[in-house]
Amino acid sequence: MISYLSGKTLLVRGGFIILEVSGVGYRVNVNDRITTKPGEKIELFTYNHIREDCNDLYGFCSYEELLLFEKLITVNGVGPKVGQLIMASSSADKIISAIIEENIAFFQSVPGIGKKVAAKIILDLKSKLSGVQSDSIIGKMNDADELIEALASLGYKPNEIQKVVVSIPKNINKFEDKVRWCIKNIQTK
Repeated sequence: MISYLSGKTLLVRGGFIILEVSGVGYRVNVNDRITTKPGEKIELFTYNHIREDCNDLYGFCSYEELLLFEKLITVNGVGPKVGQLIMASSSADKIISAIIEENIAFFQSVPGIGKKVAAKIILDLKSKLSGVQSDSIIGKMNDADELIEALASLGYKPNEIQKVVVSIPKNINKFEDKVRWCIKNIQTK
């Protein structure tokens, strides 16, 4: 999988660039927020979307943006193209805030997203992002995923897990302590 590219921009078109890396040209789908001109050096974190009928690269300026994009496309109804539109609509901070604040209108303003998909994005991702500041999103989102997996492997139901994960006190930092707290609070509810 291609996760990072660094090279010289050869061509810029609406929605994609051709990036030369060691004599090889890669077509990378980018949003309008990435500004580059032919001849400029650029570094991109990439998502390689492979299906039987396509092999597309999507590029982002930061690893944080890439991680958020990967979370967005896990939502049923949000593919890479729609995920890219969401990422183009605003900064990662504002997208995260829209999820946490349950701002359905924010997502409905993105072409191709209706009320159901907007609600699904919020429902699926809110528990993974609650209490998260964008500068620590990578660690927190991975912690939330691991925590949800750990609790699921212990036999807890998804709705029980979501309720307890979003209510973990902010002063609990260690993963093991979070698991203990969740187990204690699931059993008492």
